[in-house]
Amino acid sequence: MFEIKFYLATEVLACEESHRNASASDYLTSFDALRPRILKAATSAYSKARSSTIMLDLTHFC
Repeated sequence: MFEIKFYLATEVLACEESHRNASASDYLTSFDALRPRILKAATSAYSKARSSTIMLDLTHFC
């Protein structure tokens, strides 16, 4: 068994809010709301890269 690390850019979680105004609670709420899209983007990115570390940014969600 092996581990795959996914990093998610804060821009994805900030959505409409400015990064400077977003609190930790805002990010967690956004993550929960976006979880299905994040999983889909992560699956797609891994199928293309097959890397142990993958950075998900806004381009993965368009």
